[in-house]
Amino acid sequence: APDLRSMVLEASFLCIDNSDYMRNGDHAPSRMEAQLDAVNLLSGAKTQSNPENVVGLLSTAGRGVEVQVALTGDVGQVLSLSHGIKIGGNANLSAGIQVAQLSLKHRQNKNQRQRIIVFVGSPVQEEEAALVKLGKKLKKNSVAMDIINFGEEAENAAKLEALLNAVNSDDNSHLVTVPPGPHVLSDILLSSPIVQGEDGAGAAMAGMGGGGGEGAGDFAGLAVDPNMDPEFAWALRVSMEEERARQEAAAKAAEKAAEKAA
Repeated sequence: APDLRSMVLEASFLCIDNSDYMRNGDHAPSRMEAQLDAVNLLSGAKTQSNPENVVGLLSTAGRGVEVQVALTGDVGQVLSLSHGIKIGGNANLSAGIQVAQLSLKHRQNKNQRQRIIVFVGSPVQEEEAALVKLGKKLKKNSVAMDIINFGEEAENAAKLEALLNAVNSDDNSHLVTVPPGPHVLSDILLSSPIVQGEDGAGAAMAGMGGGGGEGAGDFAGLAVDPNMDPEFAWALRVSMEEERARQEAAAKAAEKAAEKAA
């Protein structure tokens, strides 16, 4: 059975960078696609680790900060709506964080811990002092933060470390820096404290099920034992769910096209 200590009850808000910098191909196939894969992984990991967990999603660029998905336990909604986010403009990191905090404040279940997961893939416009002030406010309101620094990681490192130090309380917040290279952004997050949890217990793995029962069902016909290689099994499950969501979306689009033609 899953270790209940790792089943943290949590509301998480993901802030994604959809600025023009996301067109860059230094993270394959593009920064945006790599980021969306990571969003799928993280939203799945959070909802798998506790059935009462919820996730939300907002974008920080385009015409302004935009909530794409309000807090929900339906990971399929996050998968489908995240793929419709348009690229453009510059990211407003601090505004995105503030909107995420406000959304978390109004969560229905006040027993859920609050966490903001922010992707930063373009130059941070804010001054370091403003980010520190924001981080301290989050800490005061018991909001944890995970920061994924990629794309412009060298330029942003000092500012994001200052933000992390301001918000961090008892090691509840993390900064993961991902330089460009042959690796996959979501693979690096899979083994990071963001997915593994503060105690390294692997919150995402808790949802895999202890026995071969529930976990193995998803992998019938595939030579994968989820208990032997949970990381690979988890990555496989995410890609299977993503594919299922894509197929459903394609089927709906085909239905609509048929209706119009009729």
